[in-house]
Amino acid sequence: MISSSSSTKTVLDEFDVGVQSECGKLDIVLMHRPGKELLCLSEHNLHQYLYDALPNINETHRSHDIFSQYLRDHGIHVLYLTDLLRETLVASAEARHQLINEIVDTQNQNASVLQQWLLDRAPEQLAQDVIVGVACSQDELGTSQHAQELLRTVQPSKEYLIQSLPNLLFIRDGFSIIEKNVFIWKMNKSSRRNEPFLLRTIFQHHPQLSTSGLKVIEWQTKKGENNNNDGEMPTIEGGDVAYIGDGTVMIGCSERTNRAGIEAVTRTGLFRQIIAIDIPHNRCYMHLDTIISSVGNGAFTLYGPLADNMEVFTLEKKGDEVKWISHGCKVREALIKVLDNRDLVFYDAVDKETSLNEQRNCRYNVVVIDRNHVVTYSGSDAKNGIVAQMTRNNACRVGEIPPQGLFEGGGGVHCMTNALRRRSVN
Repeated sequence: MISSSSSTKTVLDEFDVGVQSECGKLDIVLMHRPGKELLCLSEHNLHQYLYDALPNINETHRSHDIFSQYLRDHGIHVLYLTDLLRETLVASAEARHQLINEIVDTQNQNASVLQQWLLDRAPEQLAQDVIVGVACSQDELGTSQHAQELLRTVQPSKEYLIQSLPNLLFIRDGFSIIEKNVFIWKMNKSSRRNEPFLLRTIFQHHPQLSTSGLKVIEWQTKKGENNNNDGEMPTIEGGDVAYIGDGTVMIGCSERTNRAGIEAVTRTGLFRQIIAIDIPHNRCYMHLDTIISSVGNGAFTLYGPLADNMEVFTLEKKGDEVKWISHGCKVREALIKVLDNRDLVFYDAVDKETSLNEQRNCRYNVVVIDRNHVVTYSGSDAKNGIVAQMTRNNACRVGEIPPQGLFEGGGGVHCMTNALRRRSVN
């Protein structure tokens, strides 16, 4: 297991945490280096776990380590989710009970016995169990009384008592820090439902993060219910959320993030302006950051084939009601208008065929590490691709990392990072 190069305590004692923008200098980032949870994947369950192909775990580690080292080489402190979770569970019995109760509450059977089995686990073991998963086997469960009862009563078809979390690699989706507020998101797909439990436990109980001044926002309950008048359960995933800064947030209405979720965030009253972009609701464009990403102050990647076909809205809160105000389907013109900036820059590949290939390979998905310095996957078309357009006339610096072992899960570099400290663009 690779741990953070600097101890979590040292980093978090030295820096305040908080995110002031999507494209200011990145100082501290949270990542998850995948482990044995990837071994749960097979040709038979790829769709269930939201993967397109089986990753080679050795390639995954190599590519992920190249990425994290690139960030360190440019002055960014990289912290790992596994470290934070272990530190939290070791430090707090309350955290252990909270996490166990939330996970057990998702069980349809054997809940009380599973709860007792988990309570008997050492904190370090528990941290692994909730990420790697717990298989229904004696080798995994052991020979204790609770283990034997679980083995006797579990459904024969049930492979895991606690599901593996191979999508934790895409750490962006489970939460967003916006200024000093932490939003723990409600995931759309059942295979990711346990991820927010881990994140909430960390932000509420980690020895440093819980006393850092961050506030966990209960965004789902502002209207008093967990669903809207139409019965739609609000869902939001972090790949659809981009904090422009100065109170403006941009959210994709997508396959994973619905109108009820966006309205629930609007009702918090925490933002000066909420911009929603309605993107195609299918896996090819699962999140906003597969189509548009911040490159720098007033600059974005934008997937051209959809640029004139996605409706842009601003949302206004009137009491408990939320009004959607349309600004048309031409994204460039709409963003210039709602952001009141005629100098916005949009980077795209030169032609439609190249754009299709670049989007398919997650290269519109970039993460900013400093002013006009971004990272994306390697392999872009050297002449007509998105990287060539960003680097023309030295407008941007682009670091490129190998996609092998990472891309199989359908996400890009932006998806694999989540800022704990990022400065404003000024």
